[in-house]
Amino acid sequence: MSAFQDLPRWPQLADNDIEAAVAALRSNRLAGSGNSTVQDFESALAAGQGVEHAVAVSTGTAAVHLALHALDVGPGDEVIVPTHTFIGSASPVTYLGARPVFADVTPDTHCLDPDSVKALLTERTKAIVAVHINGCAADMEALSAVGAAAGVPVIEDMAQALGTRSGGRPVGGFGDLACVSLFEQKVITSGGEGGAVLTNNPGYAERLRRLRSHGEGPIKGRPGLIWAHEVGYNYRLTSVQAAIGLAQHARLQELVEARRHNAARLSERLAGVDGLELPVEPAGTTHAFWKYVVRVVPGEGRPPAAEIAATLRSRGVPVLLRYPFPLHKQPAFAEHQGVSLPVAERLSQELLALPSHPGLVEGHLDHVADEVRRAVAP
Repeated sequence: MSAFQDLPRWPQLADNDIEAAVAALRSNRLAGSGNSTVQDFESALAAGQGVEHAVAVSTGTAAVHLALHALDVGPGDEVIVPTHTFIGSASPVTYLGARPVFADVTPDTHCLDPDSVKALLTERTKAIVAVHINGCAADMEALSAVGAAAGVPVIEDMAQALGTRSGGRPVGGFGDLACVSLFEQKVITSGGEGGAVLTNNPGYAERLRRLRSHGEGPIKGRPGLIWAHEVGYNYRLTSVQAAIGLAQHARLQELVEARRHNAARLSERLAGVDGLELPVEPAGTTHAFWKYVVRVVPGEGRPPAAEIAATLRSRGVPVLLRYPFPLHKQPAFAEHQGVSLPVAERLSQELLALPSHPGLVEGHLDHVADEVRRAVAP
């Protein structure tokens, strides 16, 4: 049996992450939208992404929900979303009574295709959700241009893309709003769950802070009193989560560099494997490599991706099929199953996510690459 049969898991919290959580617990100030630890985390996140405002919330899905709500998405509206993504990019559309309209993705980056978006725009389109998938930057120049021409705001779903850059700038400041996830397996975590909405618009920021806390806010002329200006949600982040997020955020660049190093090692070891397409890094961008995703090119005598994945898992390599069911083909969105989105449908049968997180050392990565070579070209 290989010495690397049991690969390390992710996340791996550092001592200072745990110490920060303990300090927050001992403060006896655990919740509340005015908590100073939460505010410190929001300030760090906003500064790191080059935006004016960060509003911390309970999950990445809550972030998408609040971003859509801040844009007044509601019944009768349509929101364009890529079909090749996690369901949390689309399900909040339905929370608000609106209709997700699924778009195709580009074959190289697997991100939202601007041409597909353009073809789907109608007078009912209220927003476009652009996902920076796997840590690869979507083409925000083209997508923003499409949105601006139609008068439709763009939301960046950067759940997988803290540390991703485009044109020398961090993602998150290209759209009208941006949504962060701090789930345990993401680039950084706030202790299992967590998220944030980013924006340069002070009006959106004010409303987001109100919406995350039951819609409550100050009463003009009545100092110290609050009431519900509108119906909101309980989407607050706790001080313990914020403390962990703040400690992790201090190491964001280190963690991204580790992912990029591991991705480069895998690419070096997998270069030239017949029938295997390696991930791309578009010119002028920095890929955060939250996932290292390869494409198995169909070919005579070559096992399909699902069979290769099963073989690798049997050999102790925790490989996953990457979005094997496009959103428009899943039961939750049954009304869309007749839609044809050929690129995403093809990719759903061909993509594999290989282990590449910062907890892996070069010996682990070499083992993964060796097993992939054996499985792709037996």
